[in-house]
Parts: sequence; structure tokens; C-alpha cells
Amino acid sequence: MLKWKRHRFASILDGIEDLTDILAGMSGKNRVIKYITGPQTSLLYFRIYRDAEQMVDFRCNYITSAAPLLPVNIPLAEGQLCKAGFYNNTTGTVSALDIIIGYEETG
Repeated sequence: MLKWKRHRFASILDGIEDLTDILAGMSGKNRVIKYITGPQTSLLYFRIYRDAEQMVDFRCNYITSAAPLLPVNIPLAEGQLCKAGFYNNTTGTVSALDIIIGYEETG
């Protein structure tokens, strides 16, 4: 079954990457991130890390109403941590941004 998790960033300063711990691998549970979505803007990039490895660096304006979800396949083993957020590629602050992940959990 697909589950969803959302995080709201209050504001992100210009030229800054802002991340949050969004999902962790757990004992006895197999978690796989399947989708990412968020604002449709050319000002930001999605950034996803599994532990220290960057898994996603994707410009947000490629998310459209016709294709609102970015499909990914990011498995999380026990003890692995997924950080998700944005890189602000503008010369100003952006506010009230949500990043949403869809994941499956078995076990």
C-alpha cells in the first residue's frame, strides 16, 4: 500500500539547500520511496539523499499538472536515513513550500 508523507518548509534563503529527515529504514520493514512531488517552479531543485549519497537532483518546474509525480525507486535498509528538501536557485527567499513523498512499506 502506498503511504504519503509531507514536510512544509517555512522559508528557504537564496543559494541555500534546506533538507529535513523525511523517512528512515526500520527493522522488519522494507521501505521504498516511489514518488516525489512539490511546487511547480523553476526556482527550486528537489534534493534527496540516502545517508550521504545524493539520489535526486531535479528541477521542480519539470513537475507539471499533466505529470505531477516524479517516479523514483529509493529503497531504505534498516538504519538508513532519507533526507529530502530543496535547493533555492534564486536571488531571493522562497516561502511555504511542501515536499511530498510516496512510499511503500512491507514486512
